[in-house]
Amino acid sequence: MQTKPSLNVHSVANVRDLGGYDTPSGPTLMHRFVRCGGTASITRADLKECRRWGVTRVLDLRSAGESPRATCRFSQQRWVRWENVPLYDIDISAPTMMPAHDTHNYLVQSYLHMLALRDAVRRCFAFCAEAADTECVLFHCAAGMDRTGMLAMLLLGLVEVPREQIIADYCYSFAQKTAVDAMVHTFCVRGELPKEHRKGDFIAYLLRSRLEAISTVYDTLVETHGTVRTFLEECGVPEVDLEAVRARLISSESR
Repeated sequence: MQTKPSLNVHSVANVRDLGGYDTPSGPTLMHRFVRCGGTASITRADLKECRRWGVTRVLDLRSAGESPRATCRFSQQRWVRWENVPLYDIDISAPTMMPAHDTHNYLVQSYLHMLALRDAVRRCFAFCAEAADTECVLFHCAAGMDRTGMLAMLLLGLVEVPREQIIADYCYSFAQKTAVDAMVHTFCVRGELPKEHRKGDFIAYLLRSRLEAISTVYDTLVETHGTVRTFLEECGVPEVDLEAVRARLISSESR
């Protein structure tokens, strides 16, 4: 994966561009897709930075019960095309929702439920496919972890970003890049994870549980459908939309 410029936004959590990831056709392009957490508290300066980055389309993945239009500041900007496509009814990572035990099964079942919402998947890809080459699509949920993580997985999987990098992109929401890269590489190459952690090392425990969950979900999708593209086709995403999204992520010179 290439070193890439960062989007200089500090008032929103989990902000990162999907550009710079390896694919068989060359690296994914910058300024095409940005993922992040909730935007209710985004500052005027960070809105300006997003606009400078090219963001003109925003996809809010939260449910109606989370008052998306009222709590996404992008919906109030005249230069933004904003759309709400609920990918799940709740923020599954909210402290009141996370179970004390069996976190792995809770996450896996929640993610598989999201992927089963085929109409929502079709609508997400239709919105992304409509963007012009000059536009950057920003997508977010409440924390930028779960619903956002699933859409990022599908976008990167469509253009055949390697499994290790897809898993890492998801895990960057939970720990520093260096810690994520080390653990993900060890897991993907050696098939190993640390069996024990120092007492009180919550970050290591969190990263391990999240890594195991996203790996299970990604592997289940591939084992069931063959490829991410096949899964999207079976969701009913039109070929024209798949090609349009793919063209946004990979340079025409590389295809």
